[in-house]
Amino acid sequence: MPKVSAKNSIILINGYNFSTYYNSFDVENSINPVDVTGFTDVSKNYIPGIYSGKISGNVFWDSAALKTHAALKSMPTGYVTIIPEGYVLGNSSISLPFMQAQYNPKGSPDAAIEIGTLDFESYGADSAVTSGAMLQHGTITATTTTTSVLDLLDAAVTAKCSATLHIWTACVADTYVVKVQHSTAVATGFADLITFTANGSAITAERQAVASGTVNKYRRVVATRTGAAGNTFGFSVHFEHA
Repeated sequence: MPKVSAKNSIILINGYNFSTYYNSFDVENSINPVDVTGFTDVSKNYIPGIYSGKISGNVFWDSAALKTHAALKSMPTGYVTIIPEGYVLGNSSISLPFMQAQYNPKGSPDAAIEIGTLDFESYGADSAVTSGAMLQHGTITATTTTTSVLDLLDAAVTAKCSATLHIWTACVADTYVVKVQHSTAVATGFADLITFTANGSAITAERQAVASGTVNKYRRVVATRTGAAGNTFGFSVHFEHA
């Protein structure tokens, strides 16, 4: 069985690419059990309880503009996405809408300053940790259609789906409409599935979900530019279905 190093992992938080500021991550996806043990029961009894999802990781401090201290000190809500093996089109990815639980800088004379282990959490009826595939991670300067990605099941599904967009290099003048499309064929017949509202003008992240329906087996991203400045637009798209 092959072993895979996490050295190429990519960590995206609310549009920021903080990969080089992380040296570990841990993903938890569980249901907290409710203890219903009675007085005369001979063993512990449980029923499923509240959903609990969490992505944790150890983070280094950087006080420069647009770096970890500025982005995380206010304990924001938002979206975190991890590409564990680094980016290749279609690589597995993990994402979670989150509430940041703490912010605990620490340091010593013989070590780098750290923010410490941060927990990005989701509970109850909130969206869970999703496992999907990356449809895009890179920069463009003009309207772009990515190569289509085949579902791991090699088939269409009837399910709810969602996509998470991270914009980590914003445009100065141009804007973009970013869509996820799907088709039954590898290169033709694509129709819009998800359209994001974020237009590339600011560093941000956005998640769009679609209620249960047909999700065809090929998916791709289309980013359509408005403007002629040719600004660099850096963005990532994680896609998943139930």
